[in-house]
Amino acid sequence: MSRTRKDTTSQGTVLEIVKRDDDKFDLFLNHKLDQGQVLECWLGDWLCARFGYCGEEYDSILQEVMQNGRARVAF
Repeated sequence: MSRTRKDTTSQGTVLEIVKRDDDKFDLFLNHKLDQGQVLECWLGDWLCARFGYCGEEYDSILQEVMQNGRARVAF
């Protein structure tokens, strides 16, 4: 099993996913724009490949973003 960022010791890193008015998403890493204008069809790839949030974890994050317009994940 490979170690992902979320499996490592917490260093106070915060990932925030924000839904834009144009139905795209911005990803902020420690309050700085990391990736902008991500389409929903690519959001899962970004969160899974880069940050290790796949499957049910991704679904939970996406649900929070759709309900609140944003989700914050500390790792």
